[in-house]
Amino acid sequence: MHTSYSDGKGSVMDMVRVAQERGLKEIAITDHSFGKITKGLRKRYWQELKADIIKAREIMPVLLGVEANLATTNGQIDIHDDLRSDLDIVLFGVHVMVTFSFRAMVTFCLPNLFFRVLGWTPKSQIRRNTRIVKRVLENNHIDIYTHPSRYFKVDVLEVASICKERGILIELNSKKISFRPVDFERMSQMGCSFIIGSDAHSPRNVGDFTRVQEFLKNCDYDKSCIINLNKTFTEYKNEQLSGGNQNRNTEFAKPIKRRSFWNRWF
Repeated sequence: MHTSYSDGKGSVMDMVRVAQERGLKEIAITDHSFGKITKGLRKRYWQELKADIIKAREIMPVLLGVEANLATTNGQIDIHDDLRSDLDIVLFGVHVMVTFSFRAMVTFCLPNLFFRVLGWTPKSQIRRNTRIVKRVLENNHIDIYTHPSRYFKVDVLEVASICKERGILIELNSKKISFRPVDFERMSQMGCSFIIGSDAHSPRNVGDFTRVQEFLKNCDYDKSCIINLNKTFTEYKNEQLSGGNQNRNTEFAKPIKRRSFWNRWF
């Protein structure tokens, strides 16, 4: 979730209090990283954010993270090396108002903005976008890849193969899911793992997973592929480090028979 340190509308403590009231076991504060031009984290407030997280942990488990941005076509992101050791979790997502390198601006950002206005992206640009995103996932320690294809189109199945290989979770975003149910089914069949995120930007959206629940009604899938249906991110990571198996018992999203061809493909 995001706070007023970036583009959110609540303080860390505002988000934490609501999360506790709604019965969440663990949350992650993942404000937009430093390369975001408008409403991104600013380094001068970093120590203040850390202090807020430490205070919030007196109420419930809170992870300190960022949602990093693509910076170059070579796969670099906008997290300063001296801050990485402070982070409990690193998300990566493609955004628009970011400080790109000149090459990334010319070959990635501007063409995609143009095609976004047209409402159509040619396959050549999708292939280029896919190569660039794959470099980020291959060259950095990323825990979660957020909202694939939401702003700039990628081949989600090709990117998913890198996520599987690298152990990167793919987000099911409660604000907008930008791939089709059939794509989710294919990725889950590939062995990819997913995590549901509220992407809350205000206290009222904390713990709201309605959109994801509606999306999953049109999908056939093994419920064990969604890691936080019955465990926290920290528990999942600890299991991965110890070689444990995921718990398969949950009542949140039972496999449901697909409703129709059209719901899955569009």
